[in-house]
Amino acid sequence: MTELTPTDIAPSAPGTGKRAIGVLPLVGIFFFTVSGGPFGLEASISSAGPGMTLMMIILVPIIFGVPNALVAAELSAAIPVNGGYYYWTKLALGNFPAFVFGIWNTVGSVLNLTLYPILLVDYLATWVPAITRGKGLVILSLFHGGFVVDLHWIVTVALIIPMAYLNYRGSKAVSEYSVGMMVLILAPFAVLAVIGVYHAINNGTDVFSPFMIPGQSARSSVAGALSVIVWLYLGFDGPSTVLGEVADAHRTYTRALIISVPLIIAAYLLPTIAAISSGLHRGSPAAWAQGDFITVGDILGGSWLKVLISLGSALSLAGLFMAILLTSTRIPRALAADAYLPRWMARDSRRFDTPVGALLASSIVVIVLAAVDFSSILRATVLLTLSSILLEFVAFLVLRWRYPQMRRPVRVPGGWPGAVLVVALPTGMIVYLAWISAVDETATFLTSLAVALLGVALYPLCRRFVKGHRPDAEMDYSNVELGPDRYTGSGSQKAGI
Repeated sequence: MTELTPTDIAPSAPGTGKRAIGVLPLVGIFFFTVSGGPFGLEASISSAGPGMTLMMIILVPIIFGVPNALVAAELSAAIPVNGGYYYWTKLALGNFPAFVFGIWNTVGSVLNLTLYPILLVDYLATWVPAITRGKGLVILSLFHGGFVVDLHWIVTVALIIPMAYLNYRGSKAVSEYSVGMMVLILAPFAVLAVIGVYHAINNGTDVFSPFMIPGQSARSSVAGALSVIVWLYLGFDGPSTVLGEVADAHRTYTRALIISVPLIIAAYLLPTIAAISSGLHRGSPAAWAQGDFITVGDILGGSWLKVLISLGSALSLAGLFMAILLTSTRIPRALAADAYLPRWMARDSRRFDTPVGALLASSIVVIVLAAVDFSSILRATVLLTLSSILLEFVAFLVLRWRYPQMRRPVRVPGGWPGAVLVVALPTGMIVYLAWISAVDETATFLTSLAVALLGVALYPLCRRFVKGHRPDAEMDYSNVELGPDRYTGSGSQKAGI
């Protein structure tokens, strides 16, 4: 075996000594990794009906969002390290499941990331038609328009670069900008909610009617709502990847989570009630379409509110991109530190202690994909993300069993029954969604399955041809107390890989 030097072992995470993010900035990161505002709920109203949408906005966080947040809170407080759920999975299940989790999460995040700058330029194209995709200046078009380098792509890249640069400046810069953008987005929706709720009460509007799209089966209505609303509640575990940069990690994370969960539910529920009460598409709920919240603003508040909500939609897309880029780059950085990806992807900025290698790699991939029409693949990434959450749940239960005396400043209540229940509810929903996808959207399901299997198949290839004899990263577990290992009976107090 080749002799190893200290430089062959990459540190596990950047900036482990600089914990600068406080409660409010972390709330900003939560808001954008999960929500960004109610944009997108129009698709649920049109596919499931007003009543079903409102019911699912309330039920999905109880069955899925809050349980996911509780699991993330316990593990984040117990293991407050950069890379978050990658290292939870590695500690609980070993290298292979952690690698698969990391690949699934990275692929899903990069594909998801590409959506936001594309949608932002699509929105700008409604004001400047010359930048519409495939129109005006077309430099290169391949695969019958499947890959287009044009003015739309140029503007997209021009937006990606400054947002990536802000990430290069560090999590504190991104989180502080997120707070400002969150306020700017929520302010006009708060006004919309007050006007809309007053309008509904004053006119006696039944916002739950019609409950479903006329002529629609209950099964298809539930499926239509879940396919949108589960996606809108994904991401409560995302901020765990930057916990190495959070001041007083477990208290800050818990307080931010307690603020973020009801804030995000209210940010979905109240504007949707207002939108339904506005009378838009009354009698034809299937006519709701992306961007109708802007029209609702015009109906209830006039042109000034329409303009503010339009601005909010643009800020939402920018905020989503920056927050998800921030949290997602820590995972390929962790894979590179463990030598499963090229060594340069584990490089950190000396000036800002940010994962500049992983940030550069992710940004380049997003820039290339911005020229691709891949909407069907984006739909498939939802199931890929849900699969990685299942691995996270398994890690949670294994760590509960293996290290019963681990120091857990935050703990899912109820002992083992509570731990099982908090995992069982979202698992049941994920299985149901997978079944619906397999039956109703077979192509999407098979795409998800193919990408998931690719992640599994990459492990032996990366282990042999990339990792070789290089060891895993030296992980800083100085803030983790495991207690005795139930498997080995050892009395280890500090964690290690």
